Amino acid sequence: MRFVQYPFEKSAACFTPTLSWHHEQTVVNKKVPAQWSPEQVRDLFESADKNGDGKLSKEELKAAFRRLGSRWSSFRARRALRHVDANGDGVISNEELNDLINYALRCGYKL
Repeated sequence: MRFVQYPFEKSAACFTPTLSWHHEQTVVNKKVPAQWSPEQVRDLFESADKNGDGKLSKEELKAAFRRLGSRWSSFRARRALRHVDANGDGVISNEELNDLINYALRCGYKL
């Protein structure tokens, strides 16, 4: 069995790599999920700020984690607030956004 990596396929939000392998005259293509980039996650969280106050409430976080693909967006929003909200005001401010992005990337969501 030999592995051949083909160029990226263009998808709606990014480029998704595909792997193909040849085995006894059979070609199988499989899409490999790509990780979110920090820039994509930043854009997603910034677009989740529906009221434009520069802060993410728990409801806005829930919507953002739902867009990331979380099955339990309420749980993930509560955990994010607990891990990232340094000043304890119940919202994620611009100063805490980088920590939120790192938290979301550690969760390992795929495109």
